[in-house]
Amino acid sequence: MWDELENALAWYAAAPGRWVDSAKQDLSAAAEWIWEVLQGDFNEEQTTAQVVTNTAISMIPIVDQICDVRDLVANCRKIHDDTNNKWAWVALVLTLIGLFPTLGSLVKGCLKILFAYGRRGVLSGSRAALDSDLWNATRRSVEAGIRKLNEFLARPAVRRAISRLRVDNIYKHLASEVRRVAAMLSVSRLTGVFDELLGALRKFVDMIQRWGSAALGTRAGQLLESVLRVRRLANAKLAEALAPVRHWLNQLARRLDIEADMQYRALVNARNPHAYARPRVDDELAQFERAKPEWVDKTGRLRYEATERAPNVRGWPNIGESGPRPLKGAFETFHGNINHVTYPPGTRLYRVVDPGRRSFDNGTFWMTEAEFRKLTSKTEWRRRFAVWANWNGNGEYVTYTVPPGRPLRAWEGQAASQQLKLGYDYVLEGGARQIVLDPGDLDIGGLGPRRATGWGYSDFGESVGLVGVPTLKNNWYSQ
Repeated sequence: MWDELENALAWYAAAPGRWVDSAKQDLSAAAEWIWEVLQGDFNEEQTTAQVVTNTAISMIPIVDQICDVRDLVANCRKIHDDTNNKWAWVALVLTLIGLFPTLGSLVKGCLKILFAYGRRGVLSGSRAALDSDLWNATRRSVEAGIRKLNEFLARPAVRRAISRLRVDNIYKHLASEVRRVAAMLSVSRLTGVFDELLGALRKFVDMIQRWGSAALGTRAGQLLESVLRVRRLANAKLAEALAPVRHWLNQLARRLDIEADMQYRALVNARNPHAYARPRVDDELAQFERAKPEWVDKTGRLRYEATERAPNVRGWPNIGESGPRPLKGAFETFHGNINHVTYPPGTRLYRVVDPGRRSFDNGTFWMTEAEFRKLTSKTEWRRRFAVWANWNGNGEYVTYTVPPGRPLRAWEGQAASQQLKLGYDYVLEGGARQIVLDPGDLDIGGLGPRRATGWGYSDFGESVGLVGVPTLKNNWYSQ
């Protein structure tokens, strides 16, 4: 047993010189070694190598236990500074749920990365931001955690482990596990894990007190007492943290769903030479010359002329000629007045998309739920919103729900008529109420899954080869 513990301790700190010089006989040196390892605090600025290495070694049984005890001690220190800080208790919950015994070792290792970065966001965030919206306050940390998770999953040893588990899509699998954790989250489960770690801590403290100096034994006893104090408060305090953590977990699961779609979309499309592709402008024109669809008119008349001046309201996206891409010049897609609007939390917006790589969920053009519900066909959508086939191939739609605490500022007005190409009379009528917003203002946690419009993927009656195309897969563009 001691040999295993000695090897585990060596993962965290080199053995004291006295321990080596005494040929592993000086137990006071061993006590100091254990004490030093237990003092390890959260390293909030770990490098990629450190994160990946720590995740890998934490999957080794005794090393794993020491890692967990260290995290418990560090959490309790944070709480000890202010036992009424709800967010320090939330950070403790994120530590404890990563240790649920029902999670397999690979899943536990993966989730420890995400929970560690979530905990980082909680501990570094302001209380006002956390009180307003825990997910939004921590989303930068979560995105950093996703990147570290991807690096971990790319390791050959981890890929072999995934293969042995016969998991086709590890991100979908992790999302399912996160939802399972959210569903089983309870004070009794959390305190059960806490008590198990507390038992391990008692054993380490006992070793220190038996082998170390009186002064070191006193300090170890004080450490144990501080953790016991947190445990005495845990039943009431952890109950207060359940609701925000459960919501955070469900948002994380949704984020993993989207990562699954993006990762596996690239793999499938790379192997599919017949993947969905939009027509080019000249292709669309040629189709019109052969057989004009009913959603386009050949009049040359623009019923809804484009507005000539961009609006300028402080705090709203710049859609003028000086605006950033993809907002630059977007004012010209409007007719008449362009209204600056603020959509409150809970508002649901809709966006029609296609399965192509360039059709991003977090795009610029949207519509209200009321406008979407009015549409009964692709013909109505193309005509009323003035969308050429070479711009958007349709077939699917995605929703965005404005998250709590984050009202969304955007522009709303009538869609201008569109002419396909100079010198030709093909026009789209326009006139529906469209929304233009800054994609950078969208939170990935508010994105819903893709769904079929029921309009099909064909625009001109052509046969669209969708074999291997991952339809109904989210496609979020990350800057």
